[in-house]
Amino acid sequence: MVWTKYIWLIASVLLGAAGQVLMKWGVGMPRPEGVGLFSWKGLTTAWPVTAGIACYGFSSIFWLLALKQFPLSTAYPMVSLGYILVMVLGYALFQESLTLQKWFGAAFISAGVLLIARA
Repeated sequence: MVWTKYIWLIASVLLGAAGQVLMKWGVGMPRPEGVGLFSWKGLTTAWPVTAGIACYGFSSIFWLLALKQFPLSTAYPMVSLGYILVMVLGYALFQESLTLQKWFGAAFISAGVLLIARA
């Protein structure tokens, strides 16, 4: 089917962004005293980090499926849409600032992706 290639690409971008958000959430979670993040106990305590890494793994699988369908020079710029998604999610979930400069940057990214996608 023609539209499935877009599903692979969109799923890859969405899962990559979800992985970033989950890892950010996880590293901010409190852990028991003396438990490092990079230990088995630390990873199970900060489960969003593990979930974020899993999202990255699934994102990679969908990325490979998308690469079978798209030229690399077309597919790769679409990954940058994840930057915009993470920017908005950072604002919504972590109360990060959304400045005019960031919005201009997002607009330039979007314009660039559109230019490359139409080429």
